[in-house]
Amino acid sequence: MPNVSHDTLHGFLPGRPKALNRALDLLDLGIPPGVTTETLPTDASGAPKMFTRQMDSVLRVVRPDGRDPFILLVEAQTGIEPKKETSWPYYVAYLRDRYKLEVVLLVLCVDTATAAWAARPLRTGLGRPTQVTVPHVLGPSNVPRVSRVQDASADLDFAAFCLWIHSNDPDIEGILTVVGEALAQDTDREARDDLAGLIEDGLSSEHARKIWRNVMETLFTPRRGTIVGDARLAGREEGREEGREEGRVKEKTERLLHLMERRGLSLTDETRQRVTTCADAPLLDLWFDRAIDATTLDEVFAAPSSTDRVPAPAQSPEHTAVPSQGPTGPGPSAD
Repeated sequence: MPNVSHDTLHGFLPGRPKALNRALDLLDLGIPPGVTTETLPTDASGAPKMFTRQMDSVLRVVRPDGRDPFILLVEAQTGIEPKKETSWPYYVAYLRDRYKLEVVLLVLCVDTATAAWAARPLRTGLGRPTQVTVPHVLGPSNVPRVSRVQDASADLDFAAFCLWIHSNDPDIEGILTVVGEALAQDTDREARDDLAGLIEDGLSSEHARKIWRNVMETLFTPRRGTIVGDARLAGREEGREEGREEGRVKEKTERLLHLMERRGLSLTDETRQRVTTCADAPLLDLWFDRAIDATTLDEVFAAPSSTDRVPAPAQSPEHTAVPSQGPTGPGPSAD
């Protein structure tokens, strides 16, 4: 199932042509530096009313001289997923037919076993294959491992991409430290902080995320006892709490969508958008409870009634009180 690290992995290169060019160089496709890109729709549904088929990232890539543009389909794989063996040939055929351009399927893998599986030719037909789809794969065996601060500093975006590909490396702490030290040298604080956050999002294991947070605390923690330092530290803690809440809401939306899919409820793009844009955690819990037994989407999304158990948002102690039982006014909460 798609998650934050999966989405970060396939969505990172499209917005960074320089790093994308370096990734394409690893495939030996003869693409000159200086490409430009255009992001294309990722919906490959042949019959949207029946089901949706969503690709990861799709780009129209144009060479510097403007000749021979092609379609680049980027798929991120954090594990072996047999259903992609039929999805990928379909995506390639769909894009070739829709845009009348050559299609390159690039699969990004974070471990060697998944990379070996993804690189296999996918054949369709009897006897002589009617269609053969051979993905290009970037994984730990052909993506450089960042081991020197100067190499990471030369192209921080590409260093971040390489870091994610090697996120299961036994020496992930050493890789993260190298990239962290290179990032600390960046004088553009806003860009540095944005990339530091993206790096954490793209790490596929909680172990690696903890190491990265420790590296960040060591390199970037402002000094306490100063007005600016204390303000930044307070803002960082507030931001962390907001991030944790966003993470809890995102997990609830993913669980709800997964449950409705398993129950066979027809999910349209509108339905998915309604769920993924809902930031009301108690309402998501209510929809989840209903989806366990519901036979239609109308039953899931019906307006809450007086019989529904919708948990109220948590309140701070100063806003919680019990009714007065005497003339002296409200008493403190029993909590």
